[in-house]
Amino acid sequence: METPPIPPDFNQPPAFPYEPAPTITNPKPPRRSRVLPLVALGVVAGGAVGGAAGAAIVADRQKTTTATGAPYISAPVNSGGGSTTASGISAAAIYQQDSPGVVVITTELGNNFRNVGEATGSGIVVNPQGDILTNEHVVAGATQIHVTFKDGTVVSGTVAGTDASDDLAVVHVSGAGSHLHPLVLGNSDGSQIGDPVLAIGTPFGLAGSLTSGIVSGLGRSSTSPSGRALTGMIQTDAPINPGNSGGPLLNTKGEVVGVDESIQSPIQGSVGVGFAVPINTAKRVIQSLESGQAVQHPWLGISGQTITPSLASSLSLSKQSGVLVVQVVSGSPAQKAGLQGTGSAGASDDILTSIDGHQLASVEALTTYLDSKKVGDKVTMTVARGNKTMSLTATLADFQQQPVGG
Repeated sequence: METPPIPPDFNQPPAFPYEPAPTITNPKPPRRSRVLPLVALGVVAGGAVGGAAGAAIVADRQKTTTATGAPYISAPVNSGGGSTTASGISAAAIYQQDSPGVVVITTELGNNFRNVGEATGSGIVVNPQGDILTNEHVVAGATQIHVTFKDGTVVSGTVAGTDASDDLAVVHVSGAGSHLHPLVLGNSDGSQIGDPVLAIGTPFGLAGSLTSGIVSGLGRSSTSPSGRALTGMIQTDAPINPGNSGGPLLNTKGEVVGVDESIQSPIQGSVGVGFAVPINTAKRVIQSLESGQAVQHPWLGISGQTITPSLASSLSLSKQSGVLVVQVVSGSPAQKAGLQGTGSAGASDDILTSIDGHQLASVEALTTYLDSKKVGDKVTMTVARGNKTMSLTATLADFQQQPVGG
């Protein structure tokens, strides 16, 4: 969904709001939401630092080469005893193989005058050069970063790059040497509902915890820290709690297929509905993050709503499917192309029925298609305006961060 998110009175739930990590100074409960990033107050988390149990993230690398020529490491998963996954590989063996590549990230939060608290999350070693993939909201606002390896070794880290629109970041550490155990990036496009998965993270401050479940849904949507839609999310019932955020979601080969990012829960604890950023999303941006380059995201500039038969009937729309253009951001590519939205869902709003010849059945389909394009690309939209059909062309711009819920 393009920003700004759809207001609640548009007859369809808005993209789930993002909530930043709390601090331990004068803590107060975060506002209630349908989907929470995996961060919680110290009184809930009981974290190791007595503060906010933060988010974790794990990512891996296939055999490839970065822009700087640093090779990524691929490590085999050895067989062993214990319960086996559907492929016959022991979950215990996967944990033994992958857990050394999962680190705890502790951030000190504050301003120019004083520290105001700490947050704890996780990360994944992605290469022997000291790059660690994590969530952007794990390191947001950090004045200092400490990385703890499985054997207890602690080193300082710096943020190499962030991408708030994908809720991803890379932290770099120096002098870690033999403590660096890169994980293997899998292919999230191959994930299917029902696939067994494992998660490693720091729920409630309990570092190195392993949980298991299945892929329980695909193509889910959430909202990133920047306010941009996160689409294609993997849903899992593997128990993930505050502190798992950003941790690895692993397949039965021990490959990372997702980055645990948020949960849907009324109680700020796992009720079996968690979401992970597909690892293929991280693959597209990780080299830019490692080098500190800004990550661009193609942007059209609308707030849209998926048209269902019931919505079409209630609003007397001219189409039974497509994307209703509710709002058009001022100065956006959509406005320059001539798209129209009244700001209150109704029959006067434009309806997008296709883009570059691809039929649009949902907002998610539109966002997914835009993610396949580049900033500066032109797209041709088929638009229904009342009883008329027209073709409009827009030149995609870089996403402009919008206030969440605005």
